[in-house]
Amino acid sequence: MRDTPPPRLRLRTLGDVGEIRDLMARVYPPPHGPEAIWSAENLRLHLKAFPEGQMVVEAGEHLVGTATAQRVPLAAALASHTWSGITGHGSLSTHDPAGDALYGVNIAVDPAWQERGIGRLLYQGRIDLARRLGCRAFVAGARIPGYHRMAAEMTPEAYVAAVAEGRIFDPTLSKQIRVGFQVRGVLRDYAHDVETMGHAALILMEL
Repeated sequence: MRDTPPPRLRLRTLGDVGEIRDLMARVYPPPHGPEAIWSAENLRLHLKAFPEGQMVVEAGEHLVGTATAQRVPLAAALASHTWSGITGHGSLSTHDPAGDALYGVNIAVDPAWQERGIGRLLYQGRIDLARRLGCRAFVAGARIPGYHRMAAEMTPEAYVAAVAEGRIFDPTLSKQIRVGFQVRGVLRDYAHDVETMGHAALILMEL
């Protein structure tokens, strides 16, 4: 990677579909199931629904990160919800062009490129987009992949509170807090995920 050009954030295109699916397979290997990897059809639907919200980071000839976003009403984003419900089963059929919140549907960074600023590029790109669109907030259901190690000892609410207070480091949520997100609660049974035990933290960044 020493001779690879600096990573570059850009919008996703139809030509990226195959490489995005390969990237997600590297990010979500077994025991994650095939449902963790975007289908080619959903990737095409994302571009049709909200092209400016679909971003990738490329380094040289390869994609090393991808992020999916949509717009939804802020009230819906802050209410109890599931990933499938708010995203239309991942199709973005629930995208609202007038929604006052940008919703972070997914972010994935190649394991070989983690801790190299790829995630920050994708977050900043979406933050900038949300501000350009006049959104009031950037909201997401944050994965808590460290929870499965602590599930026998604490509830997801206790775990998320400990992460928010800096007493526990979570590989995903801790980084999102550093970016500037605030924890607003826990979304139980948010999405099937062996590492999170199905739960997520509700996070918000006011804009």
